Amino acid sequence: MRKENGIVLRADIECTFTLKIRESSFKPGRVRVHLPAPINAEWLYMGQVLTASPTFRMISIEDHPMRSIWFDEVLTENAPFTVTYAFESAPDPVTPDTELINGTSQPGRAIGPALIRKYEENNHCDCTTYTGPLADKVTVMDLASETFIKVPSREEAAGILGLTGGELAKFFGKRKENTGDLINLVFRFCANHTSAEPSGAESGRNILLVRLLRALGVPARWQGGFRIVDGAAVPADWALVNAAPYGWIYVDAQAAHEAFEAGNPELAGFYFGGIDALRIPTASKLGAGLYPARDYKRSDEKYNLYGEVEYEERGLGADEFTTSVTAKVL
Repeated sequence: MRKENGIVLRADIECTFTLKIRESSFKPGRVRVHLPAPINAEWLYMGQVLTASPTFRMISIEDHPMRSIWFDEVLTENAPFTVTYAFESAPDPVTPDTELINGTSQPGRAIGPALIRKYEENNHCDCTTYTGPLADKVTVMDLASETFIKVPSREEAAGILGLTGGELAKFFGKRKENTGDLINLVFRFCANHTSAEPSGAESGRNILLVRLLRALGVPARWQGGFRIVDGAAVPADWALVNAAPYGWIYVDAQAAHEAFEAGNPELAGFYFGGIDALRIPTASKLGAGLYPARDYKRSDEKYNLYGEVEYEERGLGADEFTTSVTAKVL
């Protein structure tokens, strides 16, 4: 493990997911179970599946947006499903210079809301968002790929941020101007807002950040999973924002909010361009499907945190099984 200024920047992590069906919902027979698996984040180096019980049937490819390990068993007694992974986590934080971003051409902003609206009109659909692996390679086929993050109009985003028409207009002159200021404005709003749910916004500071930046023409992506806090794995999410000349940078408005609340503005500033290494990423797209596909509706259609269970005749609800997540930092 490597630390700088109290922030863990590199760590070897072992994490264990254990799922068990509640006795009141168990019945002998065929059971299919998905448990989360770490995705191929840019900063995570997947090691191996250390142990799994019972023997798993398959694991999704590392690039799957909602990665999982899959069990298909015939149970005679109510035994747990468990898997332990080992991996190295080593994010590469940057300290973005907003003035440098302001003075650099931003190819991602050329996509812009206007192209999205035109595509929607021509194809009679509601795209709601756009995203892609590289900002200058986003295609219209990417626009409809993530329906769980609803992007407001530019005017609605301005209303959430409290910007007047004149204040908003300064961000939409030449495309290369003011992008750094815009990203910083949205980050600080999401990190400092007294509630994670201002009027008209979905819950979650980082989801809000992605919604607002996309509405204002800045490419942003969401990732989620767990953070390791005081030795415990707790659900968390964060975001990636495309800002030339840096490319995709990590931003965590929730962690920054917690740092601000603790009276540590320097730590809060770290999360504008960086994240700590104590993370277990299990999803890169809200609402993505699992592989292999389930026959029944999932107990959690948005995230990939606690797994899924189904019998041959029905899927189990979230209250019909329990899942524990433990993590060890080596």
